[in-house]
Amino acid sequence: MKNKFALWISAGLGILFTSTALANKPKLIVQITIDQLRGDLLQRYESNFVESRNKLGFNRFLKNGTLYTNSHYRHASTLTAVGHATLATGALPSQHGLVANNWFDVEANSRMYCVADADTSLVGAEGYSASPANLTASTFSDQLYLASSGKAKVVSVSIKDRGAVLTGGHFGKSFWFDKKTGNMVTSTYYYDELPEWVSSFNSSGAKDQYLGQSWALSLNEDKYHNDSGNRLYQIPPKGFGKGFPHTMPKDASPRYYDLLTNTPFGDKLTMEFAKAAVTNEKLGDDDVTDYLAISFSVNDYVGHKFGPNSLEAEDNLLALDKTIAELFKFLDKKIGMENVLVALSADHGVDAIPEYKKSIGFNGFRGNASQELEEFNSTLSEKFGVEGKLIEEVIPPNLYLNHSLIKAKNLDYGDVAKAVQSFASKLNGVSRALTSEALSTTNLQFDPVLSRVQNNYMQGRSGDIVLLQNPSTMLGNYSAATHGSPYRYDTHVPLYFTGWRVTPRREARLTSPEDLAVTLSAVMSIGYPDKATGKVLEEIVK
Repeated sequence: MKNKFALWISAGLGILFTSTALANKPKLIVQITIDQLRGDLLQRYESNFVESRNKLGFNRFLKNGTLYTNSHYRHASTLTAVGHATLATGALPSQHGLVANNWFDVEANSRMYCVADADTSLVGAEGYSASPANLTASTFSDQLYLASSGKAKVVSVSIKDRGAVLTGGHFGKSFWFDKKTGNMVTSTYYYDELPEWVSSFNSSGAKDQYLGQSWALSLNEDKYHNDSGNRLYQIPPKGFGKGFPHTMPKDASPRYYDLLTNTPFGDKLTMEFAKAAVTNEKLGDDDVTDYLAISFSVNDYVGHKFGPNSLEAEDNLLALDKTIAELFKFLDKKIGMENVLVALSADHGVDAIPEYKKSIGFNGFRGNASQELEEFNSTLSEKFGVEGKLIEEVIPPNLYLNHSLIKAKNLDYGDVAKAVQSFASKLNGVSRALTSEALSTTNLQFDPVLSRVQNNYMQGRSGDIVLLQNPSTMLGNYSAATHGSPYRYDTHVPLYFTGWRVTPRREARLTSPEDLAVTLSAVMSIGYPDKATGKVLEEIVK
């Protein structure tokens, strides 16, 4: 599979496999992605981050780094897979193929998970596997690997499989956390069996060191910027209550491992595994630049369940500050931070819990588009005189029509699509409903919001009808707070750099996470990812 991708990309781009032996280049590039980290949050909490010179975490960026403070995604479905793929490829979803975390595969007549791959098997546990098979663009790490004739080592780690797989690209080695066993796992796309060092890590007891421990506030409550005002509207994970402390189970079990991902302990375990990867894979240890991608997932789990305005959300970032400081201390001792270029961003932002927003005088709405559309399905069938569902699947914001039924009954596809569009546009919380025809044939780039919907559209993966929700609106009930809209609270993320040759400065001009991949390529003087649309950040390239 990897060889096929190598042949395709080399034929399509005419890449020369030249050496990237270190000549004024960093020894290691570390790309940190913090799931659900809205662009204003690190500066909001800056006063409570560690300031000790030898223990700098986020303050290494905030005090000593180059910060692009006005960085926004240019796509609508601000979701984990979509953001990670854009960071990795520098491309829009319409090009890299990851239009959502899940979509409907019309040919297979089933849902497709973003990194699912039935042709591979999980290694290290039992369960479904993952690979970058659905990623239709090359990544920065692919370009680094190709330009070095395969000498550059590429490793990606995360709790979430999609957080690791997509940043690892087509040639990296990706590892993620299995919630049933607590093991760090991979798939046969990468390895036939776990590397010995990964097996050793899994058996070391690291995953069980938090049994019976409590997550308590690290500061007095009056020191926090957030408060307990949104507690009424939280939906904590089963086993945790509303309010501190949150105590872990005393016995190792799937319940314990799942709760681990909802506490700062999960990010700490991710960091410890990343350190083991640096040591055992010898990253930054020779004259070829290596690449390490770390996606910290806990912020997303906590944000969904407790909301971004909670004490939990703020305290988790204070804990992550210390975790990242420990990582930097390790890298400084191992490689020297002057030899490590670190980039930090997020896959998407987040909005507050809608009920909490309403309680303090803001707009906020929680709807149930799936239920409303399911009820409409019978009316639609009656209208066209058929039995069966004409709306095959609803995965907001995408609505998929039943093409087989439409064809079998000789219905006019356009008539069915218009009927669904007309109803969907009147759904509670929906601003507009756009047809696939409009998204594929009409230029919507004049409108800042509609352009993001169009940038997210890919024929064959996006819906026949795509919903655009109103601001501060949730179209489903699966969590307390969420993201996924084309609005500023979801598109705004940090884009920060520190380490190798980076000087302190803040830039407020409009940038995009698409800019990261091409900037790293420019730093390395190698080819850009094949479908990248980002712009080089000249302050980072010297």
